[in-house]
Amino acid sequence: MKTIVSGTDMKKVDQHTIQEVGIPSLVLMERAAYSVFQVIKENEKKNESIMVVASVGNNGADGLAIGRMLFLDGYNICIYVLGNVEKASEEFQTQWKICKKLNVPFVKQMKNVDVIVDAVFGVGLSRDVSGEFAKVIEEINQSKARVYAVDIPSGIDADNGTVRGVAVKANATITFGSQKIGTVMYPGADYCGKVMVADIGFPKNAYDAVEKKYYLEENDLRRIPKRPNYSNKGTFGKILVIAGSRDIAGAAYLCAKAAFRCGAGMLRILTAKENKEFLNRMLPEAMVNVYDTKLFDAQIVKSALHWSDVVVVGPGIDVGIIQEEILGMVLDSKLPTVVDADGINLMAENERLKDKLHKEVILTPHLAEMSRFSKKSIPEISNHLLETAKWATKEFGVACVLKDARTVISTEELVAVNLSGNNGMATAGSGDVLAGILAGLIGLGVPVRDAAVLAPYVHGLAGEIAAEKHGKSGMMAGDIIESMKYIFK
Repeated sequence: MKTIVSGTDMKKVDQHTIQEVGIPSLVLMERAAYSVFQVIKENEKKNESIMVVASVGNNGADGLAIGRMLFLDGYNICIYVLGNVEKASEEFQTQWKICKKLNVPFVKQMKNVDVIVDAVFGVGLSRDVSGEFAKVIEEINQSKARVYAVDIPSGIDADNGTVRGVAVKANATITFGSQKIGTVMYPGADYCGKVMVADIGFPKNAYDAVEKKYYLEENDLRRIPKRPNYSNKGTFGKILVIAGSRDIAGAAYLCAKAAFRCGAGMLRILTAKENKEFLNRMLPEAMVNVYDTKLFDAQIVKSALHWSDVVVVGPGIDVGIIQEEILGMVLDSKLPTVVDADGINLMAENERLKDKLHKEVILTPHLAEMSRFSKKSIPEISNHLLETAKWATKEFGVACVLKDARTVISTEELVAVNLSGNNGMATAGSGDVLAGILAGLIGLGVPVRDAAVLAPYVHGLAGEIAAEKHGKSGMMAGDIIESMKYIFK
């Protein structure tokens, strides 16, 4: 896993490194500038015209150092400074004097160039952009230049990814030390282009006092246990999927098939009787038990729960008295449980069911479901995804997988943001697939809280493969499932 921090906490990391560890600010600045210089050098030819747009703070000082390095390497560059140099930071004035002594070209207005280096605002921005700064950012966006952002695109709030009035649309962002919340959360992520993380020398202990979030990388898939050669179908988990209703069979099918694609050994579907023929035909590998919504027999549920190792409950089951009874029985069993879709809707108006939640439960709400569950508005949740997921964990002890364009995962140990996937996955049934992946991983022996973090990443990787094969617009939930076989080989 890699680290994500807020802009506020990144400033604390920077201060600790300078004040407590003793690494001078200018040393960090030189390393930051060199990392951007290297990226530009690898991608831009020396006959391209480059303009560094810098303010008079430390982000601007980084820009001056980048401009100086490009100039000394023979690039056709100029620097445009916004703000009063006499009121600039100490580091900016140092870089300014160096540039002046080396005769680095400065200009007094925007020029038509091939490449722009955005060094206006860094991670410390805490107000809306206005005046001359807003005008210049608009000019950057209207230009045809390729744009490299220094640390974060100017105008993006590094604490939450919001646009502070106006923001630079970059082709690439070179961010320092670690990803920022503003570079991974939307809409900020849309402004960054390709994000590269540069190690500029922050020591690990500088992060000890700040609240870290995480994102997964491919190496994290090693946490999924390898299949032992000496095994049978019972080795890989007995999964119970309680899903579907009289008018909805697809949710049960997609969820169950996704669990199988993870490597689940045995799977039982408990659903409304109307779905039996369809599921037997479409997924003969699964056992199918049914209940009658008019003559409900609780013993069927008890028997299925007694058989299972892990449960998914909620996809497409509808809401009603019978469904409430089923969910209550599942939660009383204390089995590892994924509560999805209508399972969450059932709890939204039933405090008794919420009281049954326990540490082996994963909730998987999308924004509307979380709004019903938490009694918070959708805008309030979407603007505070991380805080909302953490609230669910703190309040109920559960792992929470809060689904959005950037899915946020909260467990008692950590908070993570999933960076895999694409907008083609915004399609009916995609959430049912994720619920099945969660159960499948738990069935393979992945601890519940680890599965909560790993499953969205696996889901997104499968979505990326599906997009390559089918395109984003044409992608269907079933394509995500079929792509999983390239991950679980």
